[in-house]
Amino acid sequence: MAYNPGAPYPPTLPPPQERGPSNGYIFLTVLLVALAFTAGWLGSSLLNGVPSSARPYSADIWQAWNDIDQNYPDVSAINHQKMAYAMLSAMVDSLGDTGHSRFLTPAEVNQLNQQLNNNSFVGIGVYIQQVPIASGNGNDTVIEATLPNSPAQKAGLLPGDVFLTINGQDATNKTPDQIQQLIAGKKGTSVTITVQRAGKTQPVPFTITRGDITAPIVNPYMFSDHIGYVQITGFDTGTTKELTSDLKTLQGEGMKAVILDLRDNGGGLVDEAQGVAGDFLPNGSTVLYEKDRSGTLTPVKVDDKSSPAPGLHLSIPMVVLVNGGTASASEIVTGALQDDRHIQAIGERTFGTDTVLGTFQLSDGSELLLATQQYLTPAKRQYRPGVGLTPDQTVTLPANAFPETALSLQEANLSEADVLAGKGLTDDTQLIAAIQNLRSQLGG
Repeated sequence: MAYNPGAPYPPTLPPPQERGPSNGYIFLTVLLVALAFTAGWLGSSLLNGVPSSARPYSADIWQAWNDIDQNYPDVSAINHQKMAYAMLSAMVDSLGDTGHSRFLTPAEVNQLNQQLNNNSFVGIGVYIQQVPIASGNGNDTVIEATLPNSPAQKAGLLPGDVFLTINGQDATNKTPDQIQQLIAGKKGTSVTITVQRAGKTQPVPFTITRGDITAPIVNPYMFSDHIGYVQITGFDTGTTKELTSDLKTLQGEGMKAVILDLRDNGGGLVDEAQGVAGDFLPNGSTVLYEKDRSGTLTPVKVDDKSSPAPGLHLSIPMVVLVNGGTASASEIVTGALQDDRHIQAIGERTFGTDTVLGTFQLSDGSELLLATQQYLTPAKRQYRPGVGLTPDQTVTLPANAFPETALSLQEANLSEADVLAGKGLTDDTQLIAAIQNLRSQLGG
């Protein structure tokens, strides 16, 4: 999944989401309310669109609106659009579907669509992580990997480099968001970055020209004894196609088993989750059940008409890596693999997202992303919010460690023996457990 503008960092959880294909629904009640907010009036036409149970509260809403409009002393601070958007956000937030159902401004709608379409963004192309400083208080922000053919990779930034300064500003003890903001800028402009590199006594400076970047959704890697490692960073348009292509390449290289890494993958499109599951489950397998507000259960199966592509239906040994950032579409795939093939999930309890979002468009380009259905695993287990799915093998990372990525493994050209010996960029005990599990399954 592409994270703009300058420093993508999938290891920090993006807003979890599970979005069905856009259905163009118009949520009439909220649309009418939004129109009335903008115009500043309440007429009989609006009341006709409001459910009778809500009408006793309509007068209070408009009394508060008019009280602000007519009495607040700083007239310049009164912004009807901001007031309307705040009220729409509050309505959705009142449902308690935290981090999932939400109101989006037109700008946020555009940003989400770009993300789900995996559009290019402007930046330098690095994945970053925050780790505790080994010799003191605070945190360092370290480069976890550079994107292939990105300005950062071409300039020579390496995994493990620690940010010291960005354009002369102190970058130590900054959050990933703050680092991202310091790096951000227009295409064709330069950013000067100084890093501390292992084995170097002096800081190493780089001047990098920002450019267009498209982040790969699927990152594959083959270990030396033919265990494939596949990391999916998001369930955007094209994820299934990219995964299928990469798996075919790994098959051609003699893949005997596969690790599917869904850690810190915040989700995306339901049909892409369905397609991804189809690469590992038999044709016709149930991927999830969708439950509507009346309680009706509808199965979603591998390779049915809504699936984006026919699955590979691999039956080789595999495990799936999960953590607290595994949400929505990632949980759908994990639950399906656990229930159908009894694939072991290794890591930590998942985030817990159990609703499918519908898109409800408002007149000015804003949208409601509103939960319209719950989903259940094939065995009808719930993904209880705040609880999530329990891994079959619980493995936590050390306090100063973070998940490895296929890109960092590739850049360092690490073997399985290297990872098991702790020679990677980080002490990824979860990946180590996955390798050991598959070695056992393969009889090695």
